[in-house]
Amino acid sequence: MGIRDDLSKAFGVFSDSVGVAATAAGKWANDNIVTPYRTAQVDDELAKAAAEAKKKGRDGSHDPFRNPKANLFDPFDVVAAMNFRERPGRVAYETMRATATTVPVLSDVINVRAHQVTMFTVIPEDRHSPGFRCRHKDWRNRTPSKKEKARASELEQVMLNTGYVDQNFPEDSVPFTEFTKMAIFDTLAFDQLNWETVPDRKGRPSYIQMVDPATIRLLDPKFRKSPEGPFAVQILSGSVVSDFTTRELAFCVRNPRSNIRAYGYGLSEVETLVREITGFLWSIDYNRRFFVNGSATKGIMNFKGMIPEAQMQAFRRQWYAMVSGVTNAWKTPITNAEGLEWINMQMSNRDMEYSAWMDFLIKVVCARFLIAPEEVQFSYGNIGQAQAMGTVPIEEKLKASRDLGLHPLVRWYFSQLNRHFIQRIDPDFEIVPVGLDSRGPEAEADLLEKQTKVFLTIDEARQRVELEPLGEERGGDMIMNSAWLQHMQNIQMAAMEAGAAEDGAEEAPEDEWVDAEPDPDQEAFDEDVFGPEDPGFFLHPIDEEDQDAPPEEGL
Repeated sequence: MGIRDDLSKAFGVFSDSVGVAATAAGKWANDNIVTPYRTAQVDDELAKAAAEAKKKGRDGSHDPFRNPKANLFDPFDVVAAMNFRERPGRVAYETMRATATTVPVLSDVINVRAHQVTMFTVIPEDRHSPGFRCRHKDWRNRTPSKKEKARASELEQVMLNTGYVDQNFPEDSVPFTEFTKMAIFDTLAFDQLNWETVPDRKGRPSYIQMVDPATIRLLDPKFRKSPEGPFAVQILSGSVVSDFTTRELAFCVRNPRSNIRAYGYGLSEVETLVREITGFLWSIDYNRRFFVNGSATKGIMNFKGMIPEAQMQAFRRQWYAMVSGVTNAWKTPITNAEGLEWINMQMSNRDMEYSAWMDFLIKVVCARFLIAPEEVQFSYGNIGQAQAMGTVPIEEKLKASRDLGLHPLVRWYFSQLNRHFIQRIDPDFEIVPVGLDSRGPEAEADLLEKQTKVFLTIDEARQRVELEPLGEERGGDMIMNSAWLQHMQNIQMAAMEAGAAEDGAEEAPEDEWVDAEPDPDQEAFDEDVFGPEDPGFFLHPIDEEDQDAPPEEGL
C-alpha cells in the first residue's frame, strides 16, 4: 500500500495528460510486483508526462514571470524619507481636507454625493427601493438554496455592522451608513480610501475600521521584502508608528495613474481645481470687500495744481486705507497737476461680468465631480420657469447626472468592499447595490406593457416582477399584440377547419354505402314484393363491371 499511496500523491498534481500515465502506473502498482526496473520505468513515464503537460500548459499551474521589464518606479529617484514615498502634488493632505470642508460649492458637492451613496447602505424594503443585497457570485447560473440564502442574510448583517458584533461590547460596532459617509468624503477629497481589516483570534476578518488617509504612506518598492510583507506605513508626527500588509489595510484609489512618479497614489479632483478654487475664493472676497471697505474704485486721480508733498502723502494714505481692493489690488494712482480730475477706468461694478464668472467657476467644479449644478441647488435659466423652450427637462438632467457620476461611484465603492472584506470572509459571495436604475413601479409597469407587445409573454413579464406564472391554459404564453393575436387566431381557425374536413371525410364518404339498423317493416315489404331473394340492386350500388350486364329474368 505504501507505493500506491506515494504514486497517488504524485499523480494528484497533474492534469489530463499526466492522468493517463497515472492510471497506467496505478494499474501496474496493483500487481504487487515491485522491481527496481519497473520503478524506474514508472518514474520515467511520469517525468515525460509531466514535462509534456507543462509544455502544453495543462499541468494545472500558472507560473508567470514576476519581474516585468518596465519599471513602475523611477530607479534613479533617491528621495525616499524613511523608506516610504510622499504623495506627489502641490497640495498637502491638510490643505485638501480644509478645502473640501470649507469651500462652499466643493463641500456641497461632496456632501450631496455622500448622502446619495448612503441610500444604498440599508436593506431595501422592496425591489424599487435603493439599498444593497448579498448574493452568490454565480447567481446567473444557479438557483440559491436555503443554505446559501441563510449565508447571504448573515453576510448582510455583518456588512450592516461593518463586521461581526462583539456581544460584550455591541456599542463599539460602526453602522454601515456612518462608515460610508467617512469613506465617500475621503475618496472625493483625497482620492484615497483606507480602512484596516482587523482579524479575530484565528486570523479571520472580524471587522473593518476607518483609517485617516492623511497618515498613510506607501513604502518604496526597493524596501518591500516580499509580496506578503508590509506595503504601507502610518505616519504620526513624522514617525512611523505602524506598518500594514495588503491583507491588513485596504488602499483604494478611484483615479489610478500610470505616471512613474505617482508612486501608486491617486489624483484627487481637489488637486485639479486649484486655480478654479483660488479664483472662486478671490471672487467671494472681492464681493465681500464691497460691504467691508465701501468700494474698490478703479481709476486715476489727478490733482491740478501744485500740492505740498506732505499733504499729498497724507491724502494717499487715507485714500488707500478706504478703497484698496482685495490684497491691495486696484490701488488708485494719484498724481499732482493743475486742478482735480477723476479718470474713471471702470464703467460699472460688474467687472469681467462677475455673475457670469462665478457661474463659470461653479460649473467647472460640478463638471469635475461629474454632478449637475441642479443637484447642489444651482439652477440656471429663468427662475420659476418649469422648462425653457428648447432645453432639457430638469428630471432628465438629474438622471443623466446620477448615471454619469453617482452610479460609477457606488459600483466602485461596493467593488472595494467585496475585494477587501466580504470575499475574504467568504469568496463565493458578494454584496451589490440594488435600485440604481429603478424608476419606480409606474415606470416598470409601462416598460413591461411595451415589452409584452413585442417579445415578452405574460408569464415572462410576471416572472420579472416575481409573480407566479398563469400557465398556458390560462393564456400565459400570449403576447399582448393585436396583430400577433389576430394572426394566431387565423392559424387556429384554419387548423380547425382542416381538421373538421378530414373528420367529415372519414365519417361519411360519398361513394360508399353506410349500413343502417335493419327495419323489420321494410324487410317484410321487400319480401312480399320481390320474394324471399335478395332485393337486388335497388339497395346496393352497382359495380362498374355489372353496369352493362342484362337484367335477371326474374325482373
